Amino acid sequence: MFDWVLRNARISDDAVRVDIALQNGLIAAIEPAGGDLAEAETAEKRDLNGRVLLPGLVDIHTHLDKTYSTLENKSGTLGEAIQVWHKHREHRTASQIQQAAERALQNAIQNGVTAMRSHIDIGTPNDLLPVEILLDLRQKYATLIDLQFVTLGTAADKPEWAAGMREALDMGVDFVGGCPALCKDPKAEIDAAFVLAEETGKPIDLHVDETEDPNMISLEYLAEKTIKTGMQGRVTAGHCCSLGFVDDEVQRRIIGKVAEAEITIVTLPSCNLVLMGRTISPAPRGTTPVKKLLAAGVNVCAASDNVGDPFNPFGSYDLLQLANLNAHVAHMTGKTELYESLNMVTQRPRISMGLGDGSIKVGNQADLVIVDCTQKLEAILAPPARLATFKQGKLIVETEVQTKWH
Repeated sequence: MFDWVLRNARISDDAVRVDIALQNGLIAAIEPAGGDLAEAETAEKRDLNGRVLLPGLVDIHTHLDKTYSTLENKSGTLGEAIQVWHKHREHRTASQIQQAAERALQNAIQNGVTAMRSHIDIGTPNDLLPVEILLDLRQKYATLIDLQFVTLGTAADKPEWAAGMREALDMGVDFVGGCPALCKDPKAEIDAAFVLAEETGKPIDLHVDETEDPNMISLEYLAEKTIKTGMQGRVTAGHCCSLGFVDDEVQRRIIGKVAEAEITIVTLPSCNLVLMGRTISPAPRGTTPVKKLLAAGVNVCAASDNVGDPFNPFGSYDLLQLANLNAHVAHMTGKTELYESLNMVTQRPRISMGLGDGSIKVGNQADLVIVDCTQKLEAILAPPARLATFKQGKLIVETEVQTKWH
């Protein structure tokens, strides 16, 4: 007997509807709708009536320790955001951190997110309260969402912060992080991150070149360092904004090295549209060149980044809305490009997180979301409601949509 049979599901715009059986957390069978599965013995059954079934959405770059802090950034710049945040973090309570992070997780799950990676600000070893809270929440929400964490600190500038990062990694944080371009010696910060990675056996996920300065291209050094140390496929770089401010020849050179290093690039369009280009006229989009990276074979993902904090007042952990925004910003308007933007919040980040290929096929983990549309392309063109989220084959949240005409 199956745990679930989802009938009349649309998983591709170019194929017939299918019936899908779920068993022991996996996709156990997929057949054309109306076949044997329609009458199979099952504990639960749901008729999707042609609605779209997507792989669980994946938010690969967030900040759960900052979210919903509702702090004003009057200039809208990255510099003021950092100042406002550093002043606030000294006074926040454990209850504030936990409540905001749980609100974020619940919103994300309701929106179909089944996996997330969050960066956590790291101070000294005596200032790791957010790490403790988020590690506890990972255990609390373990059956609802896969959570990975990154140490966001400065390993070279401040020795005491490097000690805090090491302590956090020993506590169970998954990735070595940092923001080299915002430090006095970006190359030293990158080197320090690789030292921590070697010492702990952890992969790397850095904030890279979140600036409009075409002379700040630490991404190139990161790619070279990745190849030199044999870390191909184990490094992620978020933002990479300044790559969009250099000429084509420099772009081609750096993108070639990124591809060779097998670095995953994460574009963060919502936050970078807010922060970048405040002092430039006409104001640029300020995001990384997504289409050129994809064309070179780079694994490019899109993610929420900051939500409801001084870095970005917008956002809702709605990755279909984010994929829609990414398609706008990156000029991904062709049909194939639109499907690719959808892949950037489903399959591509799942691969980078080590959670499989994320496709809907027999044997894969049954992390799925039912969306209220009958064509897959509609999921990104006009993001619909998420009707149900399944995690490891279990229904964990449902949303009812009702419209009455009078």
